[in-house]
Formats: sequence, C-alpha cells, structure tokens
Amino acid sequence: MIRLFASDMDGTLLNSSGFLSKYTADMIHRLQRCGIEFIVNTGREYQSAKDALDAAGISCDMICYSGACTYDRYGNPSNIASLPKSIAKKILEIFERHGAFADISTENGKTSIADPEQFLKYYREEVNPALIKEQKVYFRTKREFQKMASNVQYFESADSLLETPIPVYKISTTFCNEEKITRLRKEIEAIGGLHIASTAPTNLEITQEKAQKGYALLRYARRKSIDPAEILAIGDSENDYSMLSLNLGSTVAMANASPMIQQICRAQTLSNDADGAALLMEGLVTERCFYEMDHRYVFGI
Repeated sequence: MIRLFASDMDGTLLNSSGFLSKYTADMIHRLQRCGIEFIVNTGREYQSAKDALDAAGISCDMICYSGACTYDRYGNPSNIASLPKSIAKKILEIFERHGAFADISTENGKTSIADPEQFLKYYREEVNPALIKEQKVYFRTKREFQKMASNVQYFESADSLLETPIPVYKISTTFCNEEKITRLRKEIEAIGGLHIASTAPTNLEITQEKAQKGYALLRYARRKSIDPAEILAIGDSENDYSMLSLNLGSTVAMANASPMIQQICRAQTLSNDADGAALLMEGLVTERCFYEMDHRYVFGI
C-alpha cells in the first residue's frame, strides 16, 4: 500500500500556467487527511516552491534544489548536500569561458556574481524566451518576477561568494541556443563528483552527486520509516530520472513527460493540464477508504 506520494512540480503538479488547479489542491488535502504522506520533490529553490504551494493553500514537506536540501512544512532544513567550494569554483570558471550566466542557488536563495543589470538581461534574453519555448511558467505575474529579482543576493565575484560559509546548492544556466548547452555540458561532465541534469534542452542544472531527487527521497523515506515499496513517485523531465528509476511501489510519467521518463516509468497518467497527478491521488484515496472499510469489518472495529 502506498504511504508516500512524491511529486515533481513544474510540468507535473503545476499546470502549464504555473498554478495548482483547485482539483489538485483538493486532492492533496484529501491525501493528507487519509494518512498518506505528500512531499514535493523539485528543482526549484525553497521560496519559489513555497510560494506556489502557499497560493494553493498547501502545506507539506519539500525536497528542493533537485535534492540538495529537504525542508519540513515549517521550513526547517535537513539532509543538506551542497557543492564543495573547490568544485563550485571550477564550474564557475568553465561557465565564464563559455559565456554562460551562472544562476546560483545557495542557502540564502537565488544568488548572483553578476550585477543586477546583467541578471535582468539574462532573464529577459535567455530564461523567458526558453520558458515560452518549453511552454512552462515560473513567474505567473510581473509581481512574482519582481519579488524574485528583489530578493537576489549579489556578490562582486565568484571568489567573494565562495570565501563565505554560505552553502552552494545548485549552479544552473539557460541558453536558447541548445548547441551552447551541449558544449558546456560536455566540459562540465569531465569534473567528478557531480550530478548534471536538464529539465529541457535549453537548460543545465549542476549539483553535488548525492544531491539528486532519488537520493533525497530515499533518505526522507527512511527517516519516516517508509519502505521504497510504499512510495509512489511522479515526474516529467530528466531531473526526475534519479527518482523515477528507483525500485519503488509505483513510478508514473506524465503524458507530457520526455521520452526518457516515459520509458523508465511503470505507468503513465494524463498531462499536467489534465490533472494527471490529481487523478492518481484520487485513486489512492479511494483505495485507502476501501482498505479501512475492510479493516473495520474484519476486526470488528
């Protein structure tokens, strides 16, 4: 029986407009009320993921930064797997040679070693066009984007960041030119001790090798005394591979998932715009209700 439902966010839990539908939010609440644990497992930074969940009235534990840090529903972090500063320095040097903007995620949230003007130019010329191309929405309103931009922590250089004790969780970048991503990825792959993934052909996400959704999910389940056979995991893109390739109770691909993800999952549900994740939740809630009815009948409760 499934005791833990682990869901990716973008392209899975959120629809193509970047929202949780009311149906999905209602099903998460029903899932939690009937005793099934629910956790979001996302590449997003903590605050970005929390904002999307808060908007739908959802409170739950979260694995963020593609597995680099786990948070309970109150925002307390655990199971931190940050990039060694020496490795982060090598990555940033390679980024500089390739003219790649370093989108850095730290314990303090989104961080930049470029100035605010360069940061905004990067989002205007690379990130936003890529999101349109991928039919994904990270910032649903201008206000959301402004909130994110106003909370960026800026450093004068890579050294000024790396000399601090602030843990670096993830370094990523986006290029509309997919060939540039391919060349950059090839050079980064020569560095050991890393996990490299993409949510689309236009982006690259780099974390420490143990900072993967799969590792983080299993650590979380062990802490909750939940067996892998009692976990259902669902997702849609390459950064979900480490989670969906595990021997779990059930692994499910969205209808909008990449071919790689569809091939490794045991089942497939409807797309994120058709509430595919919520349909699975409803099935689990119904199954749990029948189980409890049978349990009461057999044991005379």
